[in-house]
Amino acid sequence: MRLSLARRISQGFGLLLGIFGITGIGMTHIIFPGLHCYACPLAVTICPIGLMQNLVIYGTVPYFWLGAIVTYGLVAGRGFCGWFCPFGTLNDLLSFRKVRINNVASYSKYVVLIGTVVAAWAFADTMFCKICPVGSIEASIPYLFLGVARVNRPFLIHIATLFVTLVGMVVIARFWCRYLCPIGALLGLFNRVSFFHLSLNTDRCSRCGLCADSCPMGLKPHEDHDNHNCIKCGECIQACTLDALTLRFSPKRRP
Repeated sequence: MRLSLARRISQGFGLLLGIFGITGIGMTHIIFPGLHCYACPLAVTICPIGLMQNLVIYGTVPYFWLGAIVTYGLVAGRGFCGWFCPFGTLNDLLSFRKVRINNVASYSKYVVLIGTVVAAWAFADTMFCKICPVGSIEASIPYLFLGVARVNRPFLIHIATLFVTLVGMVVIARFWCRYLCPIGALLGLFNRVSFFHLSLNTDRCSRCGLCADSCPMGLKPHEDHDNHNCIKCGECIQACTLDALTLRFSPKRRP
């Protein structure tokens, strides 16, 4: 099975989990390994960022949340972004223009993550959820059609942030994943130690740069693979003509 087909099937399972409430199953305590709005009328899983904010607001020690995030991080790191997250899939579908990533600017997602925590503490409210574009697609718009929501200031803010994000995705491939995603920031902390990782055979690599040209995140896998921006999508593997890059699921070996 081609790697790209396997990834699309995996992304399909991510989308299915996101809307599994269509089966009639109610909300569970499962933390979704990606960005998915728990206010979605078909949600059965918890958004890790939404839950994080509520834990900050109520001053609860986040044992379960930490355990889930560490587990997801050690299993695949940002591999969930490339293989499972529905919003990551939308980023893929709009990735028409691949451009080189700005390494310094890519740390902005950590600013978003820290700002989300600080805002939850300062305002005692889930402030990130009020502007999250995932919430726009999965909650605000569906509830409008269901007659529960109405066009008001909060709704228009959601639509505005969604519009800006979509434009960003078209202009820069994986724009949200590169620069703004707080769950991507969390999972990226584990990228170099996760079991699911990108491996480079330096003896085979000719440093031709074909992998860099194919990368939707604008990285140079032949120079720095598995950094905090790598979503382990495998596009570089399919572009490499020398089989120098592979995706592995095993303990990470240090050179």
